[in-house]
Amino acid sequence: MKKKLLAVLLAFMSVALLVACSSKDDLDGEYYWVRGANSLQTVVVIDGNSGTIEVDGVTYSITDIDTDKKQLTVSADSDYVLPYSYDDGELTITEDSLYGFSAKVTYYKKGSEALEEAIEDAKDDD
Repeated sequence: MKKKLLAVLLAFMSVALLVACSSKDDLDGEYYWVRGANSLQTVVVIDGNSGTIEVDGVTYSITDIDTDKKQLTVSADSDYVLPYSYDDGELTITEDSLYGFSAKVTYYKKGSEALEEAIEDAKDDD
């Protein structure tokens, strides 16, 4: 009986470990730039391995998302590879080449706790 219980426990732990190690951040969704408590602007939309990003009122295509290297490829007259980080609903993109200088911009996923916190922070700043 103890051997069976141990075998089941080890099997469960192995599956849990494989799932944890193989999971990648799910970037799919809409992301907002929080400009103020009452001013949300949809800036990034990701669907699978592509999407769109709005920069200064112009929408560009995201043609590739490399989740291993954590890079987005944006097509804007030519292709720009932009590093990103993602943590619990916060997508931070280093937009070096699009502006001519380095700017880290954080966008918040629709429906995330991070978005709600960013809105609350913006209310405090208003």
